[in-house]
Amino acid sequence: MSPTIITPTLLRYLTTCERRVWLDAYGDAGEQLPTTPIGALYGNAHEAHIQKVATPQAETMPVQTWDEGVALTHDLMASGTSVIIGAYIEQRYTLENGAEVSLRGRVDRLTLNAETGYYEPVEIKQYIDLGKGDEIQLDFYLTILEHSQQAKLRGYFWLGDDAQGKPRYVLQQVLNPARLQLALRRAYIVLRQEDAPAVNLVTHCKECPWHTACTQVARANLDLSLLPRLTSQTRKQLQRGGINTLQELAALSVEELQRFKGIKKTAASHLANARAYVEDRPVWVSQMPDLLHGGGWMFDLETAALPGGDGMPWSLGWSDEQGTSQIAIVAPGQPHQRVHLPPIGELITVKDKDEAWEVFYESVGANDKPIYHWSGFDAGVMKATAPDFVKQALLWRMHDLHNTFVNTVRLPLRSYSIKKVAAYFGFHYSGYEEWWAAETDYRRWLVSGEVEHITRACGYQRDDVLALAIIWKWLIENHHLQANE
Repeated sequence: MSPTIITPTLLRYLTTCERRVWLDAYGDAGEQLPTTPIGALYGNAHEAHIQKVATPQAETMPVQTWDEGVALTHDLMASGTSVIIGAYIEQRYTLENGAEVSLRGRVDRLTLNAETGYYEPVEIKQYIDLGKGDEIQLDFYLTILEHSQQAKLRGYFWLGDDAQGKPRYVLQQVLNPARLQLALRRAYIVLRQEDAPAVNLVTHCKECPWHTACTQVARANLDLSLLPRLTSQTRKQLQRGGINTLQELAALSVEELQRFKGIKKTAASHLANARAYVEDRPVWVSQMPDLLHGGGWMFDLETAALPGGDGMPWSLGWSDEQGTSQIAIVAPGQPHQRVHLPPIGELITVKDKDEAWEVFYESVGANDKPIYHWSGFDAGVMKATAPDFVKQALLWRMHDLHNTFVNTVRLPLRSYSIKKVAAYFGFHYSGYEEWWAAETDYRRWLVSGEVEHITRACGYQRDDVLALAIIWKWLIENHHLQANE
């Protein structure tokens, strides 16, 4: 029987979610949904940049299998190669209970210490605040390398970067055997369980490929972790008081719920959210603002947020109440022009973000109706990047429809992102639903000029605007139901 394989990634997941570890090993792969954690994109780009600056002449050697990678790493170490990037290392390891496991991992960087003649591991991180998972990861590599080289070693973290593209900080770490043994023992116990650990939905779950599957389990059980803004500490307080499901919570009065530590002003919204799950319907919390009856403009923007971007807006999208949309796209070097882009609507190419704001101002300046957006992000970007005359004319008209919605009505949802709320009301995006995919298409269009790239990017922008219109219209058409609550 082959030994259980344990990787540094597994141990990192273990610090936040035992269920993720178990599902990765035994779950139905068909229940996984693809995800792109944005932090990983930034981290990979940062590591590649640091490696290039530190070792500009590094050669790439393709590897087809894990065993081939291990063999190649051994050969490079035996030949005294000064730096090995992405080294494959492994070791058989016996736990305290006698069980044998296989430790396998890839080190960001192995550096030959000229004084000792031993290879030392280096982990490269974009951030500078290390977590428990980072320390366990380096312990993992130190254990394997100390065993293979029969020597005590030091590992290193390269943290952040300076103006020259070099690590801003270099921290040393020596092996902590007890810390690693505890993590390995815990991992082995989780992997030996017959059933998956209980669901516990938290913020970072949305980046996990098992998120949808776990949410379905939580909904079937009416799990308390479905409630947004309910901290784990407060959930424990509820469970100590005998409240273990949303059904039990929904049966309480506001006064009864407020007796629990951590719940005071949020009691009414928690009860409404619990009732929304139990009764599977929208539940009204408070009166809808009369302002919404006057109509308005729907507005959304995209900023250059992928690695290498400057954070400035590259797209502004808006529409009237009927969904007639316009999109201004920043296209340096291209002439200012207006074209009809089927099926998107009017596309306006502008030279820079100031011109984009000017075009937006000219369009919505036709009246002084509210400009609806989702969360404070869009207004914040306007305040930070728009010309002064645009801010003076439009900032006072910006209305955060997300804030209005969550304070007015509750749905059987854990996330109140615009995509989740619009989907609840039957709206589906025509293409992808990821901002980074739209920015990727935009960047490709700037280089290639191929219309399909900008069509997809603008399709995403338009769908965000139309989603706002769907939500605003639903509020207008259903606000009378709050009288029945």
